[in-house]
Amino acid sequence: MARVAAAVAVAAALFLLHRAHPLGWDELEFFRATKWVSEGRVPFRDFWEHHTPLQWLVFAPVARFIDSPGAIAVVAMRWAQAVMWVGILALVLRLAKERAKWWALVLLLAAPLFVRSAVEYRIDVLGNLCFLGALVCAFRQRWIAFGALMSLAVLANMRVAPLVVFTAALFLFWNERWRWNPGALRMLVGVAAVALPFIAWLRLAGAWEPFLAGVVRYNVASSDLLEVDTLREMLLAPFLFPDPAAIVLWIAALAGAALSIRTPLAIIFLATVASIAAMEVQYEYHFQGAYLLMVPLAAIALERISGPPASRRLSVAASRRHGAGETPARQPARTPAVHYWLLLAVAASSILLHLPRTTEPMRYQDYVMREVDRRTKPGDRVFDGTGYALRREPAYRYWFLPTGIRLVAAAGGVRPYDIAADPPAAILWNLRMQRWFEIFPRTGAFATRNYVPLTRDLWVPGLTATLPPGRAFTWTAHAAGTYTLYASEPLARHPWLTQPLQYAAIQGPPATRYAIPLRQLPRARVRWSVDGLPVSGTTVQLRKGARVSVASEEARVIGVMLVPADVAVLCVAPGEEFQF
Repeated sequence: MARVAAAVAVAAALFLLHRAHPLGWDELEFFRATKWVSEGRVPFRDFWEHHTPLQWLVFAPVARFIDSPGAIAVVAMRWAQAVMWVGILALVLRLAKERAKWWALVLLLAAPLFVRSAVEYRIDVLGNLCFLGALVCAFRQRWIAFGALMSLAVLANMRVAPLVVFTAALFLFWNERWRWNPGALRMLVGVAAVALPFIAWLRLAGAWEPFLAGVVRYNVASSDLLEVDTLREMLLAPFLFPDPAAIVLWIAALAGAALSIRTPLAIIFLATVASIAAMEVQYEYHFQGAYLLMVPLAAIALERISGPPASRRLSVAASRRHGAGETPARQPARTPAVHYWLLLAVAASSILLHLPRTTEPMRYQDYVMREVDRRTKPGDRVFDGTGYALRREPAYRYWFLPTGIRLVAAAGGVRPYDIAADPPAAILWNLRMQRWFEIFPRTGAFATRNYVPLTRDLWVPGLTATLPPGRAFTWTAHAAGTYTLYASEPLARHPWLTQPLQYAAIQGPPATRYAIPLRQLPRARVRWSVDGLPVSGTTVQLRKGARVSVASEEARVIGVMLVPADVAVLCVAPGEEFQF
């Protein structure tokens, strides 16, 4: 029954993977880095990054065949990565010796706090595959392979570096029992076999200094500036979310660690949790490796709770009778203990409680990604807080805006993007961009005046202005195209014109109420001209750099928007709340 339950949990996870779980910010970053490597670009030298690059090198051959501008490009990488999960789960089951390991696995696969990040295209997956593979090698005394796999784990996910060092030191004092293990020193051969070619490649490619700047100096600088403590929130997440399967898995794993505290696996699990706690900030995906190590430990506790099953006791008794010359009776089919039925109920409740009931967030993401691709052309540059414009060049060297870059830029460590000097072809807004605008309000003011929200998160070139009676406004077109002028009194009260950044932050059903059906707006009287020549209609062809002047002839305040001529509705937004 446990294997059937595990299969059902896997099916639910695959539904999340393909359609129901919206794209994560890191997935977009990792996909674009992978795609650029597949095109022949060298990480760090040709594009900025602050992660180690093994994921991109491994998956570059897959990304080479993906050229969609929409969400399916990243979803395809999720499916490619799913192959690694087969290996990871096989390694987890290999590390677990108890029969209850399948029930522990059911809890893992049913826990949304684990599954939500597990289905994403992330560097954590490859890092955990290498780390778990190294543990299996260690228990089999294959030290060269252990050293190589541990090194590859760091090249996949540098956050595991402290844990790798601790684990390597641990096995120097363990050899099926606790004693000095000189044979483990052979791991250094495996470390050298990975590290030396990697360093040589960076140097020969001219990427060594950019690598040090992005991966070492940037991360140190951002860590010094970061003052966020999320550990308590993350540890309480299973209760606050809530996630019954994660709660039971944590309890069982801690109990199993206590029961096997002198074993390397229990010590490494506790060290994993400690290394996460030592980080400046913690997210769900940081606990992915800890969750995987919970399975063999939780199996120990679950096995202890169940004791020898009735069928097993009958089998032992029958064997003894058979040894005394008696014929063993036919054994009844083994039935799960009562607590296993409780585990099944816990797993089912976690899946059903958080199984998405709509795929709208991903559909909206796909629409925005395809629309920015349609409205820009190859070679155009897009200012993007995350990396949604998959086939367009970033306008800023720091092409996604993580917390560290924002902090370093605010402290003057890197030059901020000068949007007025080089306006992008489009802006993709999200919470990261919002924080950037808060740090650099002039950039935000320029963006909200010189762009219009085709959707809540996709801003295209245009004009936004509020005109009091008798006042005029002059604007310089920074993108050629055909535009239509809309002037209306109701526009002046729309939050895009009164509080644009506050409007952009509205999520969920309230955001849908602010859509602007442009062609249904009542018209206000204005005079307008282009480069000093009066315009009689409402639509005009503009060249880049054209000067547009608009003067109000109304007795009340009006709103004015110059919008690409083919746009009929502005401020389209999804009805579901999620972090775009």
